[in-house]
Amino acid sequence: MSRKPLPFPQVAVEFMNRDHAEFAGLRERLLDALSGDVHNATIDGLLAELVDHTARHFADEEQMMVEAGFPPYEVHKAEHDHVLAEMQARGSRWSQDTDVDALRRWIEKDVGDWFIGHVGSMDLVTAAFVERKGRR
Repeated sequence: MSRKPLPFPQVAVEFMNRDHAEFAGLRERLLDALSGDVHNATIDGLLAELVDHTARHFADEEQMMVEAGFPPYEVHKAEHDHVLAEMQARGSRWSQDTDVDALRRWIEKDVGDWFIGHVGSMDLVTAAFVERKGRR
């Protein structure tokens, strides 16, 4: 399926840019699977991969924020915690109802909108702060 790539900005910390690109690619692979005639096991694997990647990225980002003394760390971390909890809840819901349309709509709209907004605001500010501090 042909979709327009997620329009997210590059930030001042390279590992974040790399991880963001990987997230966008995983999301696209999952959307492709949800749009095709794919077995649920494939969707399970891709969804787990997206959640695992997100958790690792958040942990790396949070460590960087702590090391740099980023003042609004708690606000940024709270959003990470909220998003991971939502992803895990959606994964559990998918395991129970295997509603392809509901999962596809959530990944397409909610996850896409959140990602663009988060990278363009919280991550952009965080990376600029860290770069100014000369930490990465």
